[in-house]
Amino acid sequence: LSIPFLSFYWMSLSHLIPDAMMVRSPDWLTPLSITLYLPFAFFASILFGNLYTYILATLASVTVAIIGLVKMRPSKLPRIWLLLVICITIAFPFFLRYQPALVAAPEYKMQLVTNPGFLGGTIKASQNLVERTPCTYELIGWSIDNQLYYRANCNTETQLWQYAPLQSRNHTQVSIIPPDLSVITVSKNTVSEMMRAKGIRPAQYEPQTRRMLVKSTGIVSIDGQWTAVVTQHLYGTQDVVVLSHH
Repeated sequence: LSIPFLSFYWMSLSHLIPDAMMVRSPDWLTPLSITLYLPFAFFASILFGNLYTYILATLASVTVAIIGLVKMRPSKLPRIWLLLVICITIAFPFFLRYQPALVAAPEYKMQLVTNPGFLGGTIKASQNLVERTPCTYELIGWSIDNQLYYRANCNTETQLWQYAPLQSRNHTQVSIIPPDLSVITVSKNTVSEMMRAKGIRPAQYEPQTRRMLVKSTGIVSIDGQWTAVVTQHLYGTQDVVVLSHH
């Protein structure tokens, strides 16, 4: 039960290794990494495929570890291991937090329209690590009162959503798209200048990487204050984000 949690810690840490350190990696390292990674990725993609299986796995792992501590009264080394399992399982959603593919450039601020929430963020981060794209997004347009409409295609289900950047309860699933939505577009290159890719090494590859992670053209609100765009982790999850000037 603890193996998928441990494997995702390992995979997350491996993503933090700067690319420059991997350029001169030994020839045996890549096939070894793939051999270790694929079984973990397959099992973890099933286990963390949705919120319910993740919660069940968490409860089962912690419960079994506690039973082992209380009932079996293990010696020192197994006791340390069981305590470690409890700690890493409980800390998992705090460690594996979801971040969109791009962040706002210094003069802009970003709203994550498709924010998955706390536990949902753990699921989405897991899906991203195993390079799954459970949902794709299509921007439809802006209404005259600055509300964004977009379409979410998740597996076989299609949903329509409305997002109002200035409202506290701003994200609502709808069944009908209003007529005469505004579709004022800006190019991918223009939108990419409004965002940055974090942690890219060497730094000169950041602009190229940033452009690759912009999935759609931008759609500007009628008053020009907001720009919506779809971003995507390379081979991973997508997001709808809204950008505005500070």
